[in-house]
Amino acid sequence: MRGFGIGTGLGLAGMLLLSGCWRGPSPTVAQAPETVAVVPAAVTLTTERSFAFTARIDGEPATEVVWSVLEAGGGKVDGSGAYRSPAGPGVYTVRAQAKDGESQPAAAKVTVVAPPAGEIIAPPRVLPQTAQVARIAPVAGSQYRWSIVGGLITAGTDTASVSFQAGAGPRLTLACRVTNAAGDALNSTLELPVAASVTLSIKPAAVTLTAERSMKFGFDLAGGTTLGVAWSLGEPGAGRLDGTGHYVAPAVPGRYTVRVSSADDPGTSATAVVKVVPKPPESLFAPDTYLPGAEGIKARVPDLAGMSYAWEVEGGTITAGASAPSMLFEAGKGPSLTIRCRITNEAGDSFSATKVMKAR
Repeated sequence: MRGFGIGTGLGLAGMLLLSGCWRGPSPTVAQAPETVAVVPAAVTLTTERSFAFTARIDGEPATEVVWSVLEAGGGKVDGSGAYRSPAGPGVYTVRAQAKDGESQPAAAKVTVVAPPAGEIIAPPRVLPQTAQVARIAPVAGSQYRWSIVGGLITAGTDTASVSFQAGAGPRLTLACRVTNAAGDALNSTLELPVAASVTLSIKPAAVTLTAERSMKFGFDLAGGTTLGVAWSLGEPGAGRLDGTGHYVAPAVPGRYTVRVSSADDPGTSATAVVKVVPKPPESLFAPDTYLPGAEGIKARVPDLAGMSYAWEVEGGTITAGASAPSMLFEAGKGPSLTIRCRITNEAGDSFSATKVMKAR
């Protein structure tokens, strides 16, 4: 009985081995890690704008994701991937990671840019048919598209600064569509009055002035955007001139010019001709003494072009040349006589030369 039992047991074991039904422990198979992705991987946003990121795990939409912003001050993101950009421009990182933590996190690059700037800076008034410039404070990455009504754009249609020419008026309108790097756009307009054309004249337009004398020029100005003018001399050595039109003639006689120009339209100017003449001479030549009753006594002053002469004799009688540089006179019977000559130049300045003669 015992031998039978043992034999039976060996038989069963052998049968199991032969039939192949018995298997040892199975080997462990490693699973591939999940792949997380943020969609989109890069985005450009204006400051303080919202954007919805999504996450995918192995290409499928995923909700079991933890969202975060890596940089301090880089904005905020909630549990659904809704992101709000910060107030300051910069480059930031939005990260997504599976909640089980078994996968590598994924990130999106967020470039935050300033909103489009659109304030148009231009002169308060413009002149017709003259070159003008308007501009907008530039923001990096922005695009510009200018247009005008009532004028002509001459350069810079797609830049932050535009050159234009006003029409006949009475007004024009500048417009610019500014689009920043995030695609946000701003439409800005500015209406400008167009001033009347400048007319300018100088007063006086011609003047005769004594050497080293001064005078004040004036002007009549109409049109333009201001009443500003600029003064200048036409030639070297023409004298001195200040910013108010106060002029001092040079010491050397001659013909000179003084010019006044419009500050709004420098091409519009007016010119005065200044004739500078010598000062009246102050010398008088005559004998120191005379014989009472003598005739043909001569007195003279310097003979200068453009001068006029007026002689007087107290204690005698003019016999010739009362209005000439040289004069003849007859002495009286008194103990003395006085000779005077008033000399006047072309500018109207005068000098009275005087000499007292004694009888001998």
